[in-house]
Amino acid sequence: MPSIALCLPLMALLAATPSPAQEALVTTQLGNAVEIVDLATRTILHTIPVAGAPAGIALSPDRKRAYVTRPEGHGVTVIDLDAQKVLSELGLPGGPLGIGVNPMSGEVYVADWFAERVFVLRPTPEGLSLDGEIATGKSPSGIAVTPDGATLLVANRESDSVSVIDVATRKETRRIAVGTHPFGLTLSPDGTRAYTANVLSDDVSAIDIAAGRETGRVGTGQRPYVIAFAQGRGFVTDQYSNTVTAFDPATMTKLGTVDVGDHPEGIAATRDGRTVVVANWGDNALSLIDPSSLKVIATIATGDGPRSFGDFLR
Repeated sequence: MPSIALCLPLMALLAATPSPAQEALVTTQLGNAVEIVDLATRTILHTIPVAGAPAGIALSPDRKRAYVTRPEGHGVTVIDLDAQKVLSELGLPGGPLGIGVNPMSGEVYVADWFAERVFVLRPTPEGLSLDGEIATGKSPSGIAVTPDGATLLVANRESDSVSVIDVATRKETRRIAVGTHPFGLTLSPDGTRAYTANVLSDDVSAIDIAAGRETGRVGTGQRPYVIAFAQGRGFVTDQYSNTVTAFDPATMTKLGTVDVGDHPEGIAATRDGRTVVVANWGDNALSLIDPSSLKVIATIATGDGPRSFGDFLR
C-alpha cells in the first residue's frame, strides 16, 4: 500500500492539473448576449444579456470572470461566471474590440479599433477600473500576453504589423512587419512564438518573439480571422471560405481544410486538446472539430451572430 508521504504529492499534482474546458462562452453580437454552452451535452445552459453588440472576450486567470467588449456599447462588461450574471460595466471611448488578460497580474488590455491605443484596466472587487493606455499601431485588434506576463503583443490591422510592448514600462519596444491586415493574434502553446491571421493577404505569419522578426508564412482560405492550436497543429478560421485551415506550425505548411459553418470567426481548443471549437457567425452555430481526423464531430446551435473573438473556453 502506498505511503501517505507518496500519496500527498500525487494528490497535490492532480488538484493542480487544470480540467478540460467544459463550457464555451459565446458572444452573440447580434443577439446582444453571452451564452454559456455545455460542450458535453451540447446545450445552452444560460443566456446573459449584454447590450452593445458583444464581440471580444477574455477570462480572468482564475477563470471566474469573463470580460466582454462592446464595440457599439463603448465599453467592457464584467461577468461573474459562478453567479452567471453581469457584475459591472466600464465605459470606454472609441471602439473597444480585441481583449486580453495578463496571466500573472490579471490586468486587462483592450484594443481601441478606432485609435492607436490599448487601454489598461485594473481588476477590482467591483469589476474594472481604467489605469492608463498604451500607444500602438493603427486599428489594434488581436491581443496576447506571454506566459510570464512581461510582454504584450498587439496586431495592428491597418499598419500591417505587431506591436511588442514591455508591460512594466507600458512602452512599445519593437514593431514587427507581418502580412496584410493582421487581425487575430495567438501565441504558441509554449509562448515563444506569435501567429497572426492576415485578412487581406490570406495567410498566417509566424513570429519569433525573442528575435523580434517574422519567420514564415502559410497560405489559408479567404479572409483568415483567428488561430488556435491543438495536438501540435495550428487551425485558422477562413471567414469567406467557410472553412478552417489546418497547418503545421513548425514547418508552416498546410495540412488540410475542414468545412464548417457560414462565416467562421472565433476559434479555440479545449484544454485537453481533443476538440477545436469554432463560432460560425453566419449560421448561428458552433462547429466542434476533431483536430486529429480534421472532421466536424458536432454542431451546436447558438444565438444570433456568434463571434467569440478571444479566449472563450472555460
